[in-house]
Amino acid sequence: MAPSPPAERQQPFLTAEENFEEALTLPASLVGHGDFFTLRVRGDSMIEAAICDGDIVVVRRQPTADNGAIVAAMLDGEATVKVLQVTDGHVRLLPRNPHYPPVDADDATILGLVVSILRRLR
Repeated sequence: MAPSPPAERQQPFLTAEENFEEALTLPASLVGHGDFFTLRVRGDSMIEAAICDGDIVVVRRQPTADNGAIVAAMLDGEATVKVLQVTDGHVRLLPRNPHYPPVDADDATILGLVVSILRRLR
């Protein structure tokens, strides 16, 4: 797994290409300490982990994560949020929706660990 590339602190939203939308100030009691960015979730592949379409996930930048952690990763030019699974040196990204298959991800770059979810109640 390749290490995460360095990134500027003032780019809180990241998709397949980095796009600045707005800066958010969040209390350390909610997200902990570190260097953070956010991703807006599209789709329902993580619905059983209570991560829904339109949610904003807060990600602490780090190049590695524990097996079973929910991570943001870059794969084939796309940012994705999935559960990290490393078995016998091979990486897979697991959705939390039975309608989606696991993704072989030996070439993925871990961007960071998902530490919080922001959701607007309608």
